[in-house]
Amino acid sequence: MLLTGGTKGLPALLAAYGITPPRLPWIAGKYRGKGLVVCGDAAGVWDDLEAFGCRSETRGGSIDKPGFDFMTVNKLVETFPGDVEHCFSNNAALLRKWRDARRTEYGEFVVTHTHALQSGVDWLWPWAGGGTSGCGAVMSGLAMGYRPVVLCGLPLDDGPHNGEPPWRRTKFASSEAAGSDGGPDLHWRRLIDCLGDAIFSMSGRTREWFGAPHG
Repeated sequence: MLLTGGTKGLPALLAAYGITPPRLPWIAGKYRGKGLVVCGDAAGVWDDLEAFGCRSETRGGSIDKPGFDFMTVNKLVETFPGDVEHCFSNNAALLRKWRDARRTEYGEFVVTHTHALQSGVDWLWPWAGGGTSGCGAVMSGLAMGYRPVVLCGLPLDDGPHNGEPPWRRTKFASSEAAGSDGGPDLHWRRLIDCLGDAIFSMSGRTREWFGAPHG
C-alpha cells in the first residue's frame, strides 16, 4: 500500500477541496457499517469480481456478496447483472442514458441511486471531477460511510474499457490519472493520504496503491 503521510479521514479530504460538510448531499453518512464494491468498466472487471467472491449462480448468473453493496461507474450500469445500489458518473446526462439502456432481462435487478457532478440525478456531489469518474465514485462511497471500499475493474492502466476490443489503448496510466512523476495524480493521492486505509483494489495500479482486500 502506498501512503504518503498527512492528515487523515473524510474531514481532511473535504478540506483539501475546500468543501464544508453542509455541501454534501443528504445521503452522506447513511451507509455506515456496510462495505462497498466500486465497479469500473475496465476489461478485467468480471475477473476481479469473481476473485473477490462476488460470482453468484442465482438469477441466471449474477453478482452478489453478503455485507457489500455495489456501485457501478459509467457505462457498466448498462450490463451489470446484479442489484446496483449506486451508479456514478462525472457526467449526469450520459449516466441517465446508460441506466436507461439496461435490457429488460435485467429487470429483476434494482438500480436504486444515481450520482453525478451535475443536476439530473438523485444525488449531486461537489467533487472537482478530476482523477476519472472512478475517483469520484470512491469519494462518494466513502462520504456515504462505507468501509471498506473495494475496487474491481479500476486498474487505471492504459488497457481497454467500456467493452472495447483488447487492442484498444486508453490513457489512464499515461495521462488521465497519472501525476507528473508517473505516480497517481493529485486526486488519487488525496484519497491515498486521507482514506487509503479504507480502500482496497483487486487489480492494476490501484492494487499497488491500496493493497488487496483481506479474505
